[in-house]
This record gives sequence, C-alpha cells and structure tokens, in this order.
Amino acid sequence: MPELTLHMGSGKTGSSSVQALLADRREDLLDRGVLYPVSPGRVRHVRLGLSLREDEQLRQQPSWEQQGYDDPAAFRSWFGGALAEEVAAARPERVLMSDEALFGANAGMLDRLRALTDTVGEPLRLVVYLRRQDDHLASRYQQVVKTGETRRLVERMAGTDFTGVYDYLGRLRLWQRRLEPASITVRPFERSAFPGGSLLADFVRATGLGLDVDDDAVGVRNASLDAETVEFLRLVNVLKQDGLLPGWRVRQQRRLVDQLTTVSSGPTLTLPDADLETFMAPWAEGNRTVAREFVGAADGELFHAARKTAGTTTEQRLDPARVDPLLAVVDLPDQVHGPLRDLAARAAREH
Repeated sequence: MPELTLHMGSGKTGSSSVQALLADRREDLLDRGVLYPVSPGRVRHVRLGLSLREDEQLRQQPSWEQQGYDDPAAFRSWFGGALAEEVAAARPERVLMSDEALFGANAGMLDRLRALTDTVGEPLRLVVYLRRQDDHLASRYQQVVKTGETRRLVERMAGTDFTGVYDYLGRLRLWQRRLEPASITVRPFERSAFPGGSLLADFVRATGLGLDVDDDAVGVRNASLDAETVEFLRLVNVLKQDGLLPGWRVRQQRRLVDQLTTVSSGPTLTLPDADLETFMAPWAEGNRTVAREFVGAADGELFHAARKTAGTTTEQRLDPARVDPLLAVVDLPDQVHGPLRDLAARAAREH
C-alpha cells in the first residue's frame, strides 16, 4: 500500500497555487513515484471534500451542481471506486491529495475521511499551512462574499463562532484523535520564511517532492478583490437573496467575480486594529503551543510577521457614484441596475 499525504489547506494560504503546481507537474510527480490523482479533481481535489459531507450539506455546496449527479450516494460510490482504480493502476509509492475543505471538516467528516484513507494508503501524513488569524479573517471575508455572503465584515465577525476555524491547536488535536496520522507538518504562512519567498518551494520542501519550481509559471490564482468591489459584490448578493436574480448560477457568480477582479486595484478591506487585537486574544495560548509542539519554535512564536496594514482600509462603503462605472464592466441583467443603485445609495447613507 502506498504512503498517503493530505494537504489540508487551510483556505487563503495559497492552496490554489499549490494545486496548480501539482496538476501541471502530474507526470513529473508520477515519474518520481508520486500520484496526484485525477479522479478527485484535475486541479483541486474538490470531490474528496464533497464525498465526506452529509447529503443535505453536500447539496448546498456551490461545486455540487458541477458533478453531474443527483444522488449523493451514487456520487460517493463512483468516487470511491474511481479513486481505488486509479491508485491500483498507477501503483505509486505515494499518493498526494489536496483540498482546503478538509481543514474545517467536523468529526463526522473526519471519520469518513479516515475510512477512505485506510483503503488508499498508509502511513498517513498531513501537511497544513496556518495564517495569522486576524489576517485570515479579512482575506476569508472576500472569499465568502464571492460565494454569496450578504453581511458586512463587522457583522460577520460579531455573528460567527470562529472556534472551529481559528482554534488551531484544537483543530490539530482533533486530527490526531480522528485520523491518527503518522505526522503533521505545520507551516506558518509567512512568505518571509519561505525559501526565496516562494510558497511553492516551501511546499515542495515540506512534502519532499523533489521538484524544481517556478512561481511565475503558475501565476496568480484566486486574485483578491479590493474593498470597493467586495462591497459591490455583497450588494449584488443581497439582491440575489431578495429574489431579484432568479436562476443565477455558480458559473455566473464566478464570471462576475472575474470581471470585478479586472478593475480591483484599491485597498483591501480589514477591521480596526483594536478589534483585531480583541479577535486574536482567544487564540494566543493555543498558537504558542502549536509553535512549540508542531513547529519546533522554542520561543513559542507561531507567527513572526506583523499584521498586514499596508494597502488596507477599514471603510466598507461603496460610493453610489461608482455603481455605474462598475456596472459597465460586468454582466448583470438590466433589471437589477436600478435596484442596485438604490441599494448602494441606502447602504452609503446607513454607513
């Protein structure tokens, strides 16, 4: 049975770039005895994470509609069989899979993951990148707005229990109990600590893949939106929630995001320093334990880089005068232009 390595994410730590590298170099990896399988997904192994979800939760995932299955049980059966066949045919020394959705998996999902991994390979090794919780909070907000979030950043922070995401020590302990991996490699997501500032070089070293990498060849993945375009997109999400965009599909949302990315050049959204200090406080002791136990940092410092402040703003507001210039670069039905102008004007008055 081959060794199995799972790249667990987390999200917003360059996972898309890592997956692009692995997909681009799939043949080179196989020549080295490492299978980056196709059956879980050609780039990101999205089917791996999907296969672990309960039926109701699975149907709510934006990527579910792209799988071509109506029956979750049939999808799981197909996926398990396809993965087993691919591994058996390749006869690799090692299997490597990557899906950032694994990071936040609950106990039930992890139990199902354990049942799957026991049939794929052993020993099991985990690799995870962890980002400063306060920086991740702001960056993650962009991502959830891209997939439909309607709350403002300050509202999301106040109304969400982030323990399952940002208690890094609790998350690692849960993996130890449920998955019983032979090792967990924890890498702080800090470019200043990467070889030559390269995430890809760091990942290759952390996983022992032996590849020469070129960050420029992979390019930018999952580009950021600035504060203005995030707020524009959030307001569109509000209209969608109110029923003004019937039949709006995942592919249309993604195209809208891509179009907004082309005109996104301003500061990115964050929260005031005082709010972020308060947000970081509950995770401080756990971070110190992670640093000592999983990273080998005797000083107990998990993150050495300062919080990102350059090129940021705490103002989440869309100038109503900017609505029409943004409408000019996106594909939105004419019937929502007026409601979007009205909503932007109302939101600007209220905030």
